[in-house]
Amino acid sequence: MTPETKTYARTEGRRRQIVAATIQALAEGGYAAMTFSRIREVGRLSSTRLISYHFDTKDRLAEAVVMQVVSDAAEIMRPAMDAAPDLRAKLSAYIRSNLEYLSSHPAEAIAVTEIVRGSGRPRSGDDVSVMLLSVLLSQGQHAGEFGEFDAEVMARSIRATIDEFAYRRTLSPRDDAAEIAEIVAIYDRAAARAEGNQP
Repeated sequence: MTPETKTYARTEGRRRQIVAATIQALAEGGYAAMTFSRIREVGRLSSTRLISYHFDTKDRLAEAVVMQVVSDAAEIMRPAMDAAPDLRAKLSAYIRSNLEYLSSHPAEAIAVTEIVRGSGRPRSGDDVSVMLLSVLLSQGQHAGEFGEFDAEVMARSIRATIDEFAYRRTLSPRDDAAEIAEIVAIYDRAAARAEGNQP
């Protein structure tokens, strides 16, 4: 490993440590707790200067948190979707794996929700998520697996349901298995081509 590679690895490791401490601070105290001093406490960091060295503003740190959570979720969602045999199954895998990630990572779900609510701005990447989901839905329509509907409206509805699920992680812990199955079934029925209209 070269000195440059070691420096990069050390920097990335420190950034991940700060992001993890920020997620914990948000999960424990909400958006108001997202201060460099609180993050320093939670992460047992040497100083707030260490945080500002890697993230010069609170907004940059918030963006890093969201990007990390999205990346971690994608690592779970991608294999589930890749294993699905057709586009209808891919849609179900997308919804199920996303919800299961949020259910099994409540701190991350709360952190992202608190950032969106606290900053008052749409979450970075929402439009991209809707666009990619719209593409999947349109492909399913062209393949004859889905019925006729506005793909973007359906995509935004699915994303809103997922975001609401994440928000309710901030209210109380629960057993999510039945709810996840029901949400998957609802959108499977909503998107599926009617039996009488099968080609």
